[in-house]
Amino acid sequence: GGSTGEAVPDGAGTPGANAPGTTAEEVAEIETRVAIIGRPNVGKSSLVNRLLRKDRVLVSDLPGTTRDAIDAMLRWRRRVFRIVDTAGIRRPGKVARSGQVESISVIIARRAVEEADVAVVVIDAVEGATEQDGAIAGEAERAGCGIVLAVNKWDLLKGQDEAKTFDDHLRRRLKFLDFAPILHVSALTGEKTPRLLQLIDDVAAARQRRVPTGELNRFIEKVTTDHPPASPGRRAVRILYAAQVGVAPPNFVFFTNVATTFHFSYQRFLVNRLRESFGFLGTPIRMQVRSRKEGGAR
Repeated sequence: GGSTGEAVPDGAGTPGANAPGTTAEEVAEIETRVAIIGRPNVGKSSLVNRLLRKDRVLVSDLPGTTRDAIDAMLRWRRRVFRIVDTAGIRRPGKVARSGQVESISVIIARRAVEEADVAVVVIDAVEGATEQDGAIAGEAERAGCGIVLAVNKWDLLKGQDEAKTFDDHLRRRLKFLDFAPILHVSALTGEKTPRLLQLIDDVAAARQRRVPTGELNRFIEKVTTDHPPASPGRRAVRILYAAQVGVAPPNFVFFTNVATTFHFSYQRFLVNRLRESFGFLGTPIRMQVRSRKEGGAR
């Protein structure tokens, strides 16, 4: 079956601009770097093997047995995914950060996501989300990676109609990742692994999305008419205009008459409206606020 991807031989490049049947658009978005991160024993290697359809990565039930990593290349529907092999990241000794000893999984995740466009955060369906899952996922969010939450070992919960309850609990645990899609997978049976590749692709595309300035400002006008920002001082705060200044992740600047910050809740409101209007599935959104004297040059 062609449902999961086809492994690309080591050293194989991505298709060049003149590869037959490759459009300019496809060449422009050739390689998506994917980091599969998570606590020890959640099934990261098994999931990579399932995606690659062969035992490229040594798997056993003992934590810390994955060795000698090499990034694996996976071709899927004319896309090439580079699976950043987190096992190759040298294990640090204990590292104290702000007085606490950090877990090795968190440090490895931090290094892996520096390289990645999309992070697949693997969570154990049986154990549920833990504080450490939150710390690992937080590294991906801070790095501006697109994020997919893959709940693995779902085959062990079959028939218990637990999806909604599980997801609600996961959302409460990882409040800051309300934008990340959740997928229930099984590395063992292969359930939903083709869907995982599709989601990685969708999230990578959303992270590169650019909203045209005219469209963005029509959106701002509508949103702020219905729901203007709070004005802490004597002058009413007005958003004069906005611009998207970057992608990967999408980054917006809002120019106002006086304010240089928005209240956290208003910032969250704007981000949620941007998501509703323009998609941005699974990608963090960055936002800056600057004051621009009215009547000045735009």
